[in-house]
Amino acid sequence: MSNVFNVEHILTDAHSTSQQQAFQFIAEHAHQLGYIDSVDGFTSGLQAREAHDSTGFLGGIAIPHCKSCHVKTPAIFVVHFAHPIEWETMDDKPVTTAVSLAIPESGAEESLVMLTKLSRAMMKPDIRNTLQQNNAQAILDTIQHVIA
Repeated sequence: MSNVFNVEHILTDAHSTSQQQAFQFIAEHAHQLGYIDSVDGFTSGLQAREAHDSTGFLGGIAIPHCKSCHVKTPAIFVVHFAHPIEWETMDDKPVTTAVSLAIPESGAEESLVMLTKLSRAMMKPDIRNTLQQNNAQAILDTIQHVIA
């Protein structure tokens, strides 16, 4: 489980002010950590998924994700944005936290189960509140508990 989500996957993005910049930030970090083989390829996948249907959620959270041949191994990233980002969300609020999934084309079923578990858990306000805190251990414990 620690290879899918660990403390290195909790990120702060001090610069992004748009979805495009946010996707680029996520892809760059996923690449630096060795989860994807192409920043541009993964960024394009996130954009294509968003164009198909918004990944905006509730309470300032979005769940950008994509299944891509550029993903080497599955991963989850929690990104806190210093600047709220305009996003089509269920409550029409800008996004301050993204829970992003990198899903490989092979073995995607397991990753999609994680996505479903996360989505269901994030319906609970206390889970959303924990994910938005600046408490890495609480975020780590919450995500690992949800996807276990």
